[in-house]
Amino acid sequence: MPLLVQALQQSLASQWLGENHPDSATESGDRFAGAVSAWFAGAMAATFPCVTALARRSQLAAAAGAAFEARDPNLAGQQLALAVASYIAGQSFPPGAALFPTALQSATQQMVAVFSDPGDGVEAKARDIAAACYALCTSTQVVIPVPPGPPTAPIL
Repeated sequence: MPLLVQALQQSLASQWLGENHPDSATESGDRFAGAVSAWFAGAMAATFPCVTALARRSQLAAAAGAAFEARDPNLAGQQLALAVASYIAGQSFPPGAALFPTALQSATQQMVAVFSDPGDGVEAKARDIAAACYALCTSTQVVIPVPPGPPTAPIL
């Protein structure tokens, strides 16, 4: 099933940014990671599903929590973009693995913009963070090794 940015946007708005937005950075990181990891669990590379998305949730939760503790919007945006990119890199799509996303710079800019404008509503923040996460996903290549063929021999 392809990843849909709208699905992540809805999850972020309801699970992370909604009415019961957590007061602690740690809980906020955990809710953010819950929304992203559940969404990313549906990722596919060719016909291979991602098998490590939920198992690596705690990695994303810890890194996102640290980003949410930052007092500076530039630092928060940079740390959150790097947290998501690091979460994506190395995800397992047996027999392959994900490389580091190439859209880190643009995702960072999007996330910094979100943290720089506290007046944006929940839906706008969820939309922009989801778009940044989606950009990271779509800029990631999964290396799937090709098994060697039969040995070659010269024609005699």
